[in-house]
Amino acid sequence: MSGQTVGRPAIWTNPWLIVGVALLLRLCWAALVPIDPVSDGVLYEAFAKSIVAGHGYAFPDGVMTEYWPVGTSATYALLFFVFGEQPWILPLFQAILGAYIVLLTWRLADRLFSARVAALAAWLTSIWPLLIEFTTICASELLFIAVVLTSLNIWIARRMPFPLQMVLWGTSVAAATYVRPTALPLIVLFPAIRWILDRDWIALVKGVLIAGVTASLLFAPWTYRSISLFERFVVVSANGGVNLWMGNNPESSGGYMVLPDRHFPTEVDRDQFYGREAIKFIVGHPLRYVTLSLNRAAMTFDRETIGIVWNQKALGSIYQESTLKIMKLTSSAYWWTLLLAGAFGVFLALRRRLYSQAWPILAVLAYFSAFPILTVAMDRYHVPIDPLLAIFAAYAICSIADDLYLRRHG
Repeated sequence: MSGQTVGRPAIWTNPWLIVGVALLLRLCWAALVPIDPVSDGVLYEAFAKSIVAGHGYAFPDGVMTEYWPVGTSATYALLFFVFGEQPWILPLFQAILGAYIVLLTWRLADRLFSARVAALAAWLTSIWPLLIEFTTICASELLFIAVVLTSLNIWIARRMPFPLQMVLWGTSVAAATYVRPTALPLIVLFPAIRWILDRDWIALVKGVLIAGVTASLLFAPWTYRSISLFERFVVVSANGGVNLWMGNNPESSGGYMVLPDRHFPTEVDRDQFYGREAIKFIVGHPLRYVTLSLNRAAMTFDRETIGIVWNQKALGSIYQESTLKIMKLTSSAYWWTLLLAGAFGVFLALRRRLYSQAWPILAVLAYFSAFPILTVAMDRYHVPIDPLLAIFAAYAICSIADDLYLRRHG
């Protein structure tokens, strides 16, 4: 493995130093840029305040909803309940969350590769512009990344009884699903990949059963709420069909669309209707679906400016438009660099047949890269793969450094 051919690195590999710097960078950003919610963030905050006020998960007018998953708003509500609706609480929480993501990234890379790769991956994650910018954005991205990385660390944990590991795995994936439902297939996907590698049927059945039952118990209260309020079965949210339709209909370009002004009895009925319409379109127009998928690939990966766009109301009162353009270019340039370096790291890992050690992060990287390409696109949808790209970019850089060292001193 790369990173073990050169002498032991110095203090720069200390994870607590890296995490401390990451936290400081995010606190500095939060001190300079006030939170000014836009887009979904306006509703995340409104839903949280509704929960704290005792009105439930509802719009400001009191109408109950389950269109968005409740996880982000419930987390904000807990913070508001404990600390009050202070303007500093969300940026402080998300600064800590960002630092926690850096620590989780370090731990993953340390377990799967080496100390040098882990340190460099953590540094790359700590200074990642977009991950800093999201400190002052009311959104699900940082929370989702943190829970997914926690799940991965549970999966690769050593010296943990298998039943306990699967309970924690089911719990963490359920928590991620409450933030974004796209995480749910991981419950079955990971045990299935493990079976492909070692052909252990018992582990596959036990793993899926234990994790599935655990997650089902955690979903049960929300599912009961859905049946009680809407007389429909919904696991977490009622927007999967809508999102699929946005990316796949005769008028779609592959990205976000405003829904037609059409009345439905409930959000669940609307979601099911648009889901059926999207599937009919995909089945009936396979070549168009391929074209839209290519469009979505470009739309998902061609930039990383959403962190500036969603902070633009606050930044616009501080900086000129030309400065904001430079910020967007800087964010995208960092993204393109890490995307290329990370892709090269994936290539090296596959060429060196590191499947047995690296497959958990390879699987999550592939899954969250493919999902927006197949459904609906936006540059924010690639954000969950950023720390994983940092790991593979670090692996590539350390591999190149080791090769150069061996050529000079071999």
